[in-house]
Amino acid sequence: MAGNGMVPALFSMALVLFVMSPSVVQAQGQPGGPPGPARDPIAIYRAAGCSPEQEAQIRELAKSFEELARAKGQQVVGLWKDMRNLSLQPDPEPSAIMAKQDEINKVNSDMATEKMKLMLSIRKVLTPDQKQRLVQLMQGPAQPGPSAGPGGGPGMNQP
Repeated sequence: MAGNGMVPALFSMALVLFVMSPSVVQAQGQPGGPPGPARDPIAIYRAAGCSPEQEAQIRELAKSFEELARAKGQQVVGLWKDMRNLSLQPDPEPSAIMAKQDEINKVNSDMATEKMKLMLSIRKVLTPDQKQRLVQLMQGPAQPGPSAGPGGGPGMNQP
């Protein structure tokens, strides 16, 4: 079993995963840099052509998600504390450990589902053209295919 320093690290990791992890709004941010508080998570939607009314709707959706994420983050920290207490027993009951892990996994799964619901809700706010532009922005600049560049043309790599 890991030393006592491992448990605080796990708490920190859980907190980062659920409270500080980027929302779908931030995750769909501009390519070329990590999403985060220094970046405007709504900028990509503006670049896709959203109106001020749409932006307000997206901000409200994101705010609701962030409130849920904070609550789930607190829940997972509590579960990790429970897991720590179980793991500090000299002979922990395997079924109790596995049940606690299942609870942790459920919260993780719920959050992933909520992130996808947020993404879908945001997409419902956008017009078809805006959705297409958003996807193009998310993909970033076109990457050259296997036939681009020196020696990459059709038939060029064949003996």
